Parts: sequence; C-alpha cells; structure tokens
Amino acid sequence: MEDVKIILSASWAALMLTYLLGDVLRIYSGDYKEGKIGGIQVTQNLWLGIAVLMVIPVVMFFLSLTLNNPVNRWANIIAAIFFLGFNLIGLPG
Repeated sequence: MEDVKIILSASWAALMLTYLLGDVLRIYSGDYKEGKIGGIQVTQNLWLGIAVLMVIPVVMFFLSLTLNNPVNRWANIIAAIFFLGFNLIGLPG
C-alpha cells in the first residue's frame, strides 16, 4: 500500500507543477494583462480563492502520505473529482 501512497503523492505534485507551468506559459505568451485574469479585474477575494485552490494539491501531496487507507482513499477521490470539475469548467469552448 505504501507504493500507492507514493504514486498518489507524486500525482498531486505533478498536478501542482502542471498548473505552475500553465501559469508561466500564459504569462510569456502575451495573454497576461497586469491586474487582470482572463479579462476580469483581480480583487483580494479572487486572489484568496486562487490561493486556496492552489494550496489543495500541496496539502493532498502531504495527506496522501500520512492518512490511513480508507480516509486517504476518500480524500483523494473527493479532491480529484473537485479538480476534474474545475478543469472541465476551464476548458476553452
């Protein structure tokens, strides 16, 4: 079971780094306008929401290694479903 925990933890780290890469590429592509994200003016509440969203993979990275099996399984399923929905909403249409 320890192998599964390591794989889950590495998957959360990979997700976190993928989001970071996407942000860096978006800035260098020229789509970045200071003080705006996707044409929306950035507020303190929006920054807080982004920070909370980005800390979830960091927390899951740690929790995947430390939680016991049943709790670990459900925490990963719930977080993964949340991020699946978040990514589907963000797909360009």
